[in-house]
Amino acid sequence: MSVAAWLIPEAARVSPPLYLLTVSAAVLLTGFSKGGFGGGLGILATPLFMQVLPARLALAMMLPVLIVCDLFTLRHFPREWDPTSFRRIAGGMIVGLIVGTLLLILLGSIGATGDRILKLAVGGLSLAFCLLKFSEPLWKKRSLPTEQKADDAPPSRPGWAIGTFLGILGGMATMLAHAAGQIVGVHFLSHRLPPGRFVGTTARFYLIFNTLKIPLFLLAGALSREPYLTLDTLRWNLWMFPIGGAGVAAGAWLNRRMNATLFTWVVYALLFVTGLRMVFSTW
Repeated sequence: MSVAAWLIPEAARVSPPLYLLTVSAAVLLTGFSKGGFGGGLGILATPLFMQVLPARLALAMMLPVLIVCDLFTLRHFPREWDPTSFRRIAGGMIVGLIVGTLLLILLGSIGATGDRILKLAVGGLSLAFCLLKFSEPLWKKRSLPTEQKADDAPPSRPGWAIGTFLGILGGMATMLAHAAGQIVGVHFLSHRLPPGRFVGTTARFYLIFNTLKIPLFLLAGALSREPYLTLDTLRWNLWMFPIGGAGVAAGAWLNRRMNATLFTWVVYALLFVTGLRMVFSTW
């Protein structure tokens, strides 16, 4: 078997150099985000994967990358986490994963049409998250009285109802697009956790629920026309794992030394263009 066959799926839709460059960028962005640099930069990873691979294959190959990056992140925060905020979203997340699995089975059973719908869903979610990000200064400003500064805002700790609702949305989004970061982030940010506890809680959360997705993806593949996770997808993933680990380390380093604001806005601008392209080209 050639080296290219170990690195690149036969279904890749671009030249080998462009495939390797695009996927490497997606994995690095995921690592940066998991390492605490630039917020939800990893949201661009799945759309980038879908530029060079069929949607079903892109979803399958992103999952091991996410789990490996979560493992690297958790090593830096092994004991720092907040059980209360974790529990308030966990139940809804399980429900969302189940609903998302049923949708994956449905989409996987209708062949090429299901692949198109997945791409439309990812493109639509990308645009929605971009609009949320672009409007962030407006809704953050309106969320506080004009005479009150953000630093003086009283702590907000949403209860079970809001946590469950966000968990259901996050579970569905992560099954269909690995895009729960923005939704889950809203929940944990609203609990105003210290930085170390926030990263430790989200890392533990993502690791647990991304791992739970493995049997669900296997089940969805078994009940669909084609499998999602296979030994081949794992083989094509192997070269990405060191890049993901390096991205986490670089993200943690950059988080302590650089202002990520400009970089984050550039990434979201790219996400907007990518999501728009996915929607129009698929439509």
